Amino acid sequence: RSAYDASEKGAVMVEWNHHRIERPCRAGEGGEADHAGPSTTLLRLIREEPVHERTILDVGCGSGRLTFALAKESGRMIGIDRSNEVIERARQRAAALRLDHVTFHCHDAETINYRDLGPISLVVANLCMSNEILRRAAAALSPGDFIVFAAFHLDQWKESGKVSRYAYGEGQVETALSEAGFEPVYLGVEREVLSLATPDEGLAYLEASGLSGKWKADGRRQGFVTYLQGGGRELTVRARVIVKARRG
Repeated sequence: RSAYDASEKGAVMVEWNHHRIERPCRAGEGGEADHAGPSTTLLRLIREEPVHERTILDVGCGSGRLTFALAKESGRMIGIDRSNEVIERARQRAAALRLDHVTFHCHDAETINYRDLGPISLVVANLCMSNEILRRAAAALSPGDFIVFAAFHLDQWKESGKVSRYAYGEGQVETALSEAGFEPVYLGVEREVLSLATPDEGLAYLEASGLSGKWKADGRRQGFVTYLQGGGRELTVRARVIVKARRG
């Protein structure tokens, strides 16, 4: 599959970059698993821009993981999240680090007008994306400005039999970007898949990762058990769509 990057020189085909890591599950693994950290590709794509000159909006910032990764090199950073709790933690950390150019606000990314936050010249997001967020970002950015984000791919935890409503497939990403008025310059999918020697190994990973209780409550654990009982021996612990797109 491919999308098109419309530039001054004409339409440029943008191919999907697929990167897949397969490895065996190691005994005791899971306790240190970080399923939400920003990928090196995401950070690289953001840093391709002169971030020290930009006012960057981090959408769905949580406690500021991506914000703080960029804070020391950015001009101004604004983080928004709808959770008062995580925003307060982020504010406290920013104050402790004396990052006066970094501010956090409690807002729902799917309802706020981003222009109310002041001029924005770059929008970033890590695992918080929707068609509505894309539309609102496009409305706030000027032509030529960029959005760079990572979203869940449809393959994330696919072995549980359920897909997040916030997950995207390649075609869905292309359509959403086009409808919002963005032109892709980078499209990628990154996967990390564990191979499981036994069903017990997969369940032990869930326990060590702290996922078992949550999956039991929403039915994903039973779906995973059914998959394992049917002979399945993989677990997609990380599947991300990584995108950089220009406002048309």
